[in-house]
Amino acid sequence: MPAPVTPFCASSTSDVKSCKSKMHPKVADPQATNKSFYRRELPSELTSFTSSAGRRLFKESLNKGYAEGYFNLAGNFTVQSEPAYCGPSSLAMVLNALEVDPGRTWKGVWRWYSDELLESCKAETELKANGLTYDQFFCLARSHAQVIAKRGNEVSREEFLRDLKYVTQRDDVFMVLSFSRKVLGQTGDGHFSPIGAYHPETNQALVLDSARYKYPCWFADVDKLYDSLQPVDKETGRPRGYFLISRIGHSDMMADQAQLTLQAAKIQSDIVDLPERPLDVFPTKLSCGKGSSCCSSTK
Repeated sequence: MPAPVTPFCASSTSDVKSCKSKMHPKVADPQATNKSFYRRELPSELTSFTSSAGRRLFKESLNKGYAEGYFNLAGNFTVQSEPAYCGPSSLAMVLNALEVDPGRTWKGVWRWYSDELLESCKAETELKANGLTYDQFFCLARSHAQVIAKRGNEVSREEFLRDLKYVTQRDDVFMVLSFSRKVLGQTGDGHFSPIGAYHPETNQALVLDSARYKYPCWFADVDKLYDSLQPVDKETGRPRGYFLISRIGHSDMMADQAQLTLQAAKIQSDIVDLPERPLDVFPTKLSCGKGSSCCSSTK
């Protein structure tokens, strides 16, 4: 009878047990420790984008002309790099979809928007812990793009639907929602994500969830999305809302939204081709430049 074969890393029989332990380490049961999660179950009233029903809704939205900006967003989809970075991640996704040149290097010689480079007046530790409020997102976004902000309690359902239809029929204007997950039956509360499509027959919109590790992208009833804008944010004492974002100087959007009183701040561009500009002039962060006034904003 041939001698038993010991694992290659064992020099003697006494080493076999410890060697096997190294080769096949025990994996902690996530449910037993309750310290890690692999996604959440999507509430039944929402439709996963990747399901057969979700794919059908998207195809019909596309055929009806209500998913014109989807491919710009999908080609630049950004999963937030921190659990509380849904605001910076959504903004980076939209700015890259609009092909806005940040005028700052990301890594190496490349200029690109990334959520960890977009900073508000908050300290990094506070941003990682609590994310951005509605006002802080607006302050940061309008330093890089043309933005129209609308509070949930200041617009009607009809206006929200009109804006949603407007942006999904274009590839040069995007909508980012600031909403409450609780209203939609999801875990957590305040969240930011862009809209990717609209299905007119069922009155549903596609939300490109920036927390892809938590939920897939999903379709939701537009009335429920409107309701999710209404709850008061405990940090600000005011409801959330949504933003219409386009490149600076986009006259069509401003003309179409002439009834608004909010004006997007304009910034001067002095971008020079990268080879002519030394790397040390590029800041490592892309700030709103407003300092504490951004955090204290009550627009």
